[in-house]
Amino acid sequence: MKTRLVMLAYNEEAGIGETLRALRDLKLEDLDVIVVDDGSTDRTEAIVREMKSTLHLEILSHGTNRGVAAAFDTGLRYATEISAPDDVIITIEGDGTNGLATLAPIIALMREGYDVVCGSRYIRGGAYVGFPLGRHVWSLGANLIMQWYCGLRPVKDYTLFYRGYRAALLQEAFQRYGRRFIEARGFFANIEMLVKLSRLRPLRVAETPVVYSYGAKRSRSKMRVWRNVAEYLRFFVRDFRSPVRPDR
Repeated sequence: MKTRLVMLAYNEEAGIGETLRALRDLKLEDLDVIVVDDGSTDRTEAIVREMKSTLHLEILSHGTNRGVAAAFDTGLRYATEISAPDDVIITIEGDGTNGLATLAPIIALMREGYDVVCGSRYIRGGAYVGFPLGRHVWSLGANLIMQWYCGLRPVKDYTLFYRGYRAALLQEAFQRYGRRFIEARGFFANIEMLVKLSRLRPLRVAETPVVYSYGAKRSRSKMRVWRNVAEYLRFFVRDFRSPVRPDR
């Protein structure tokens, strides 16, 4: 079973080299790294390429910044195409906010047969460190809403990018939803994928704790709260009118 880590990056020159070196030093077996550079205008791509000699790494580059949803689509489609059904695909931000120590527990749980393993700040052992109060309140509210709307047990953290998927599940999702699997344009794509995966079939899902260290972030935040709120509203209106189901 191979693990493919899809790392999303946009203007992360200040910290992505350190993140990749820390990842290399973990010496995890059968790990391939796929960095999706979403049109960075700094040295992100150059720094990643410098790491290729010391880490099993590929880089997928967007010529211009296309946004988080497009980065997810590029990285996950590529990862599913080159993966065997039982392989594991893990998504993570490239800004260093999510502790790499969580990788091993995610992989271990996937080896136990789970379809999805979500990193969570809302279970015992998970936490926010240095997170702005307003963003913390927004995150808590958004996750409570999605627990009510989606109801995928035992998930409490729908918004964190740090998540493991069985390759076979994503292969099925891309086949049955086609281009409708990721319709959002921004950060909501991460939630949208989980909602749509929950509609494919009954899933075996687990959470594992993550400490989200906002102080480790050396780049500017790309998340705009009100733009994100608008995406939530668009999704709910669209989904109430015509719920998206597989093969529709």
